[in-house]
Amino acid sequence: MNDRLLGMLGMAVRAGKVSFGVFMTEKALNDGKACLVVAAEDMGASNRRKIEAKCREWNTDLIFYSDKESLSRAIGKKNVPVVAVCDEGFGKAIVKIYGGVQK
Repeated sequence: MNDRLLGMLGMAVRAGKVSFGVFMTEKALNDGKACLVVAAEDMGASNRRKIEAKCREWNTDLIFYSDKESLSRAIGKKNVPVVAVCDEGFGKAIVKIYGGVQK
């Protein structure tokens, strides 16, 4: 696991540039605020389909990384399967650490 990615996500949280959970991630996507979505690999199938569809609709990068427990611990919350990064700088840094995303 790449702890640098989770560390960068934690910094984005402390800066107030992240929306947590499925509902708030969808809201950030609909409002045009999300520039990157990071989802746990073990999130539920229906939520996964919903988030994938929203990211395609809004042409937003999506990364499946780690598990819910590690993702939640990195952002200081409990049981969070997905987060939206709402800052271009943090989004680019996380994508760079991850190794890029496929379009």
